[in-house]
Amino acid sequence: MTPVASADEVLSDTRLGVVRGTTYGLFGAPEEFVPQARALGAGIVRVNLFWSQIEPEPGRFVWDALDALLDRLGDGEEAWVTVCSGSRWATRHPTRWLPASPAVDIKQYHRFVRKLVGHRPGRIRFWQCEIEPCLPLFWAGTAGEYLTQLRVFHEAVEQADPAALVVLGAAVPGAMVGDGPAGAQTWASFFGEVLRDGAEHFDVFDIHPYGDPYTVTGLVRACRVQLAAHGCRQPVVASEHSGPLPTEFPENLPYLTDVLAVHQRQFLGQAPMPDTLEDLEAAEDAPVVALYQRMDELPPTLQMFMNGCPPELDDHRHRLACRDMVVRTMLALAEGIRRNLHYAIGPEWDFYHDSRVAGVLMFGKLQLMDSRGDTLTHRHPAADTFELMARLLDGATEVRRITVADRPDLYLFEAERTHNAPALVTWERHISTADRDGSTNEFAWEWPYSSAHAVDAFGARVPVRLQDGMLRIPVSSTPVFIDCPAPPTTRGDAATD
Repeated sequence: MTPVASADEVLSDTRLGVVRGTTYGLFGAPEEFVPQARALGAGIVRVNLFWSQIEPEPGRFVWDALDALLDRLGDGEEAWVTVCSGSRWATRHPTRWLPASPAVDIKQYHRFVRKLVGHRPGRIRFWQCEIEPCLPLFWAGTAGEYLTQLRVFHEAVEQADPAALVVLGAAVPGAMVGDGPAGAQTWASFFGEVLRDGAEHFDVFDIHPYGDPYTVTGLVRACRVQLAAHGCRQPVVASEHSGPLPTEFPENLPYLTDVLAVHQRQFLGQAPMPDTLEDLEAAEDAPVVALYQRMDELPPTLQMFMNGCPPELDDHRHRLACRDMVVRTMLALAEGIRRNLHYAIGPEWDFYHDSRVAGVLMFGKLQLMDSRGDTLTHRHPAADTFELMARLLDGATEVRRITVADRPDLYLFEAERTHNAPALVTWERHISTADRDGSTNEFAWEWPYSSAHAVDAFGARVPVRLQDGMLRIPVSSTPVFIDCPAPPTTRGDAATD
């Protein structure tokens, strides 16, 4: 019998990945996205599957969504499935979608999970119990009820596929419902109760660190502190995050007061979620509609998150997204995060861009790609940045941040790789998130190789000077990838901001 690998052994390599979205095959046929993720260099993909779509009636199982995912996976590609107990017949809160809630019959839940995991064992590496159970939008139950379900989930996964890893539902420290004490207390108190009595019922701890990318380091460390306080040593991963969000720009906040109130009510479970595709298409939030009616009066930093904004603002937001992706990814990897997934690869539904709800205003432009008809075909600039970074970090075994004396604003990272010399990633942090000035300073570093190739996060070549064992390049707020000796593919020679 082949020995079962531990979580640390499975996570010995570094992989970047993508999340399909909040739903996959729930409101229609499962969308093709694995080949597109593969083309981006993603080494892992994640989907959410709901009890309602797998077992719509007691004892009747529908495998279309799971099979569509598994049939498209290639050798060596990892898959992650988050299992959500949203059901119209099997859970306390009847729903097709969200919020998930405790099973009416815990034995029935065990049978469901064991049947799901055992459908094609060995193909899904990570099975997660709920999305973000610390938030009422995703879990209409207590921490104790989640722990009860987690125990059964873990037992069923072990029985059906002993090689799979069980992931605890993700912690969301503050960013989704505001950065104040209420959001922080939500995740800390919830997982404090779960970790106290549930340490042996999961293999991996997940975090969704949205918000200011420079808070990623502190958030990961805070999670590790909480794990250690309960004697837990499970590795931490990040199965979902991206940015920027409209709330990261202080000038936007006076205009978002009513929108954020709606948004918070939704995340706190105080507003019902639409339960059909027709209801989703018809849904709208009055504060969002009001913003669109006065769109031309709004700050450019808010307009750029809205559909139909001027092209130059859309282009600027794309550039900020490219920078954000590199910054939050490198900071996470330097904290030992070995699975780092971007949300999301594409829009949820055809009507997504026309939606006037708070969630779409907040998260609607995070997608790496867009649909043309029923297929993800159009790449946004961040998709190309993702590919550049994924190719650079291919084979990475460790990423570490290097502190440079007298350069507190300089961020420098070295990635050790199995198949090539170490790669460097560097940038300067500027005070303004919306920096446009394009100012640069010279960066010099020891370089023992005879050649070097540099390209920025937008795919533009960066001039490199090699002299007396030193590498010299200009650095700005736009991250630069430095490689040797094989250059990554670029997308032209566009100027940096």
